[in-house]
This record gives sequence, C-alpha cells and structure tokens, in this order.
Amino acid sequence: MTEAEAQKCIDLVLKEYPGLTANGFEYESRYRYPDDYVHGPISPEGFITVVEWLLNYDALDRRKTINTSRGSYGWKHVVERDTKQYISNGDFICGALYLKYNMKRMHRSPNAYFNLRKETSHAIRK
Repeated sequence: MTEAEAQKCIDLVLKEYPGLTANGFEYESRYRYPDDYVHGPISPEGFITVVEWLLNYDALDRRKTINTSRGSYGWKHVVERDTKQYISNGDFICGALYLKYNMKRMHRSPNAYFNLRKETSHAIRK
C-alpha cells in the first residue's frame, strides 16, 4: 500500500469518525490543553504499519466480543515493540477501524477497545 492509497483509506475512516486524531478520539477532559495544542493527523506510514501488522497477526483470529483487558494505547505499544516503528494511538485505532474490527470507545478517554485476542501479543513475543 502506498502512502497515497493509505491516505484515501484514512479519509474513509475519518468520514465516519471525524473526531479521530493521532492522539485518539477527541473527548471532554477535565484538563485544559494549551490554546496552541493541536491534535495531529493520522500518519499514512503509521496506518500502513498497523494494517500490515493486523493482517499478518490477527486477521483470522478475532474475538466475537470486545476485549476490555487491553485498549488501543496498549495495542499501539505491542505493534511498536514488534515492528520497531513508532505509531500513534490514532494510527492504531484508524487501522483497526479500516479493517472492520469491532470497537467500543473508552469513557472520557482518547482510547478504544477492540475485538482483538490478547493471546495475539503473546504469540509475537515468542
């Protein structure tokens, strides 16, 4: 997948989830960000890394239910450890949504849960 193709895929996801940024989902926080703080865009490079990782490790092994034992931020770190590449929380969420994983947003958080098996991360560390 080229970066241009990835950007088209990202744009499709963002049409359905316009509040998704590199940080994750926009949400009401009790903390105030500085006026010049900007949530960055989803990275095509990071998106490609996530999509390839998910297709390689988990495409055929989805749970039927949402796994609330590890959120998107935790999965982001699993992918980073395995690929040795930085990805953002939003890159992970966007890639998983593009591949039609089931998702549940965390309350008052930029993170989300998905129907990913936790065992997937254990298989990678072997």
